[in-house]
Amino acid sequence: MEKKTLPTDISERIDGLLREAGAKNREGKTEESITLGQSAWALLPPPQEEWDFYPQIMARSMVTKYAAIGDAASAKEWIATTYRVYDDIERKDHFVLMLEGRALYQLGLIDEAYEVFSRVHELFGRQGFSGDEAPYLEFYLKERAARQK
Repeated sequence: MEKKTLPTDISERIDGLLREAGAKNREGKTEESITLGQSAWALLPPPQEEWDFYPQIMARSMVTKYAAIGDAASAKEWIATTYRVYDDIERKDHFVLMLEGRALYQLGLIDEAYEVFSRVHELFGRQGFSGDEAPYLEFYLKERAARQK
């Protein structure tokens, strides 16, 4: 689906809220950052997945923030939203899969994280875990070996 560009007045208001949210997050005020992010999200005309750029960056940011404060239910809601705004109903997008896997792992949801990393490995092999993602390959391989015993 071709994504639409937000009208300038809306994107400028969102930009301001996201700048504030980023500043709060850097100050360690994650809950305040989340509130500002939700306010920015509310400015997106529905359906949010029709718009380019903003829904994607906001959704993935909310996943990370909710995982950071240990709110698994909200993180999972935003994971589903992230797949939706990335038009990835089949869950094949490497970036979103790794975002989900990292968040679940951070939340201590090891079985769920394992399933996501298994999908990454199935779709992308070892290359799906390159760079900063290498520790998750190690986790996946150890966990897979333990489950095959």
